[in-house]
Amino acid sequence: MLTIFLPNAGCKYRCKFCNQYSMTGEKMPSLNYLKDYFNRFNNQSPKEIAFYGGTFTGLKLETQLTYLKLVQSFFPNTPIRISTRPDEINDENLKILKQYNVKIVELGIQSMYNDVLKASGRGHSVEDNVNAIKKLLENNFIVSAHLMVGLPKDSFSKDLNSFKELIELNVKLFRIHPTIVFKNTLLENEYYSGTYVPLDINEALDICSEQILISFAYNVKIIRLGYFVPEEQKKQIIAGPYHPSFGDIAKAKAIKKIIQRLKIKNVYFPKKYESWFYAYGNKNLDIKRNIWDGNLKFEEFSLQEASKLALKERKKKCGTIKNNQ
Repeated sequence: MLTIFLPNAGCKYRCKFCNQYSMTGEKMPSLNYLKDYFNRFNNQSPKEIAFYGGTFTGLKLETQLTYLKLVQSFFPNTPIRISTRPDEINDENLKILKQYNVKIVELGIQSMYNDVLKASGRGHSVEDNVNAIKKLLENNFIVSAHLMVGLPKDSFSKDLNSFKELIELNVKLFRIHPTIVFKNTLLENEYYSGTYVPLDINEALDICSEQILISFAYNVKIIRLGYFVPEEQKKQIIAGPYHPSFGDIAKAKAIKKIIQRLKIKNVYFPKKYESWFYAYGNKNLDIKRNIWDGNLKFEEFSLQEASKLALKERKKKCGTIKNNQ
């Protein structure tokens, strides 16, 4: 994938957690820079081109067209994905996106609770989330929903319910990020004043590993879990559950939950999954590990079956997760 960052471009709101310059270190690219960059490919088209870091459909229509036409002039058949906000989806910009081969729209949903959205300075509503998803799916776009855990006014149950509600809306792709406090954000001020307390790493892993079980159970894909922060930008992190291997640790924790909740003694897995059963504390699990060429199995259960059973076991102990408005 060829990624083009447009930091905060098209954003009419400044979310409390966001400052793309601090988070990525990226600067707004000039058109001349992009032309030079594209020329380096020597007519070898990338598999996909992504516009990230801003609200693409929040840009002026002529600006959107400038970027899309530039890509098409170099890579006429390459599919494009864009990131945007739910309240910046309308019939006019969808028509343009279709015309210029945009296939995936990454929506900054963040939460399916209005109090969380308001406390985070998002400027859109749950109704906007639902309407945007329905409109995109009706127009045959692939939707990738961005969720965050540990936002202001958030909770364990809200994070899980938000994920489930989006699955019920037929969203199949997700990016999930624990909330990190970065320098030069409004959340930094709230952190120092004591009005916002971030999740610790164990709390974030507990929530996200449960979301992983849900993704396994309902056959949806989390394509990114945890922030990628360039090495030179790590000094911009003030607080929060950041770890460079957050996603891998959360997967290992999800596997551990299956094994412990179902009292699994034998696991069977292709070698590519070996780290799930050895890394991040799982080496000491009291199980027999069997590497084989078949599908991943926990005793006689598939990953999907085992995940559903593990979720049921949690409900037995904790009760059904109720909406926490």
